[in-house]
Amino acid sequence: MCMVRSVRRMPEFDWDGWEKTVPTEWKDRRLHWHCHSCRMEGETYGNEAARRDLATEYAPKLIRDWLRKPVRTVRRVAMVPEDGVAWLREQWAPIRAQAGEEAEAIPDAARFGRAEHALRGGADVCWGFWLNGSTHLHLAIVGTSEACHA
Repeated sequence: MCMVRSVRRMPEFDWDGWEKTVPTEWKDRRLHWHCHSCRMEGETYGNEAARRDLATEYAPKLIRDWLRKPVRTVRRVAMVPEDGVAWLREQWAPIRAQAGEEAEAIPDAARFGRAEHALRGGADVCWGFWLNGSTHLHLAIVGTSEACHA
């Protein structure tokens, strides 16, 4: 006999209508977010063992592993989605020119609007950019309902 577990599935993303909705799952789940950033040279970015080591400050291979990293890796705590997006804007502004074609691939209104939509929907946000071809910048906003900031 085969047992099938109920799996919580994310709803399919509406790429054309996302701006018309304002998800509130983050409130229901009582989320706040830990904002993380990590610059890695190409060699480090490709080093599986270093990135899986939870004691390092390197961006982990699994986004949720940021929550298992040392507290020193938290760059900001965002209590509402807008705070997380404000942090992303602060990170994006100084590196935009270094991101090359990636900077023009998505208009900023959509880039930040989709990030806020994702956070409001209870999802994590992870961006990665190669800067000047040799340095990888990893930006992540990871939600948690843990009472870790009394």
